[in-house]
Amino acid sequence: MRETYSKNYFEKYAALTLCLFFSIDEDDIMQSDRPDLRIPSIQYGIEVTQALTPEEAVQDKKKPLYMSLDLTPFDHYQQDLSFVYEKIDDAINRKLNKAKNYERYLHNGLYIFSHCHNLTQEDLKQFLIEKDIPHDFYQYIFINTLTKLYCFDIISQHLTHISFDKQVLIKMNLQSLIFEKTCSKKRRKIILP
Repeated sequence: MRETYSKNYFEKYAALTLCLFFSIDEDDIMQSDRPDLRIPSIQYGIEVTQALTPEEAVQDKKKPLYMSLDLTPFDHYQQDLSFVYEKIDDAINRKLNKAKNYERYLHNGLYIFSHCHNLTQEDLKQFLIEKDIPHDFYQYIFINTLTKLYCFDIISQHLTHISFDKQVLIKMNLQSLIFEKTCSKKRRKIILP
């Protein structure tokens, strides 16, 4: 059976990385909508998205990408980093425009799968500083670069990260695939069955 990578997969994968980033338990994170992930214990609401072109971001166009396995967190080395940053920029703009529809938490974050592992910390920080993201809704931008999760504090312009070793990446992928296959379409806590 061919694997698929839907919204459920990416939200589960994001939740698993955030558990490690915040040092919290999986059952502290709830899958929801607007925002996708809620962490009541630390008063965070986090919207999950991907760095996609505007055309790929349309729901009907994402489905074939998921089915073809061309869109997974474990993407390939990207030569054209300006294109990756352009897609991150599109993702930020897309979610900034929708933020007015999301529930506000003490801490609001935007989690973006970059689908690129060769972004450097220095370049990513420079890009996010130059982007001059308004902080009236989101205070944090999380960027998943496959082996690292970066967290950019929009107000302080400080960039922190956590790294994941190969075994952890494999485990998170398997957990997310299981969740993808077994979760109900109804929103619920992100825990393994």
